[in-house]
Amino acid sequence: MSKLSGIIGFDVGGANVKAVRLDRLANGEVQIRTASIPLEIWRDPSLLVGELSELGHELDSCSCSHLALTLTAELCDSFRTKREGVNFICNAVSKAFPDLETFALDVMSGEWVEIGRVAETPLHFAANNWMASALHAAESHPDGLLIDVGSTTTDIIPLVGGTVPARGRTDTERLTYGELVYCGVLRTNPDTLVQVVPVRGAMCRVTAELFSLMADVHVLLGNLTESDYSCQTADGRGPSQEEAHARLARLACSDSEALDRNDILVMARYIYEAQIHELTAAALQVLSALNANNLPRKVLAAGSGAFVAEEVGNRLGMEVVAYPSSSEKQQGAVLPALAAASLLWNWLEK
Repeated sequence: MSKLSGIIGFDVGGANVKAVRLDRLANGEVQIRTASIPLEIWRDPSLLVGELSELGHELDSCSCSHLALTLTAELCDSFRTKREGVNFICNAVSKAFPDLETFALDVMSGEWVEIGRVAETPLHFAANNWMASALHAAESHPDGLLIDVGSTTTDIIPLVGGTVPARGRTDTERLTYGELVYCGVLRTNPDTLVQVVPVRGAMCRVTAELFSLMADVHVLLGNLTESDYSCQTADGRGPSQEEAHARLARLACSDSEALDRNDILVMARYIYEAQIHELTAAALQVLSALNANNLPRKVLAAGSGAFVAEEVGNRLGMEVVAYPSSSEKQQGAVLPALAAASLLWNWLEK
C-alpha cells in the first residue's frame, strides 16, 4: 500500500473489543490478522485504554500507519449519554494509539472523519459498526441481505445495487425497522425470547431472572463449543455442558437433579426455535420495505452466530453464503473491524 505501512481496524463494543490488522505483502496478497478480547466496559470504563493497547501490541500496531474505528459501546449505562460515550471511547483510542492517524466512520454519510473532529458531531459516530460491515459487503455482494449475528445483537441489512438502503441510522430507528434485533448467541437472556418452555408434556412459565444465557442453549445443542463461550456465565461457574444444563434448568425454577438431560435438550431446542422465529420475522420486515423488483435472493451469513443466520436464510428460502468467504471463522466474528480496516485502506488509496 502506497505510503501505508499497515492499517488496524477496531470495533469497540460494550462487551467485546475486536481488532483486525491488514497488510499488503510483497506478492500483492493481503495478510489479515485478528484479535479480540471480552471486556464489559460498563463495569470499569477506565480499563479500555489498557485493553486497546494490549490488542494493539498483539497486532504490532506500532508498525501501522492508520487506524479505523467503529463503536457501539457508547450505549453502556456507565455513560450518562451517547455523546459522553462516543467522546470517551474516542479519547481512549487516541490515548492508546497517539502515533496512528485515526479515522472514525460517520454513520450518517458513510464517510471517514479524523478522530479529532468527532466531538463536533459525536452522534454521527454512535453505533456505526453495522454501516462498515454493510458497505464492505456491498463491494463484493451488491445484492443480498446481510445477517450478522453477534454475541448480543443481530444486524439485518439490505444491499441493493451496491448500495445500503437501510431505513434506520440510529439504534432506535433500526430497532423500529427490524434492522437491529437485540438477540445474540451468547449474552441474550432466554426469558426475552420465550414466556413458557415445554417440560414433560406441559408448558411451564419461565422465571424473569438472569439464571441462564443463550450461550447455554447453544453449548448444549452443540452449536458452540465451550471455548466459544467467551462471556461471563450467569452464575459465575464454568461453560461446560453440565454447568449449562444446571443453569437452564433454573429457567423453569428447577435444577439438574429434577430435570434430566433430555428434559433440558427439549427446552433448549424450543428456545433456539424461538430465536430463529424472532430473527426470521425481523428479516421479513426488512424485506417488506424493499421494492419487489429489488428483493435480494441470497443471505450473507456473518458473525459469531453465523449458523443462526444460515438457518434464517433457509427459512426464507434464500441462497445462503458465508460472509466473509473465508475458512477463517474468526474473520466473520470480527467483521466490523475487518470491514473498517478494508474500507479505510481503499479510501486512503483513492
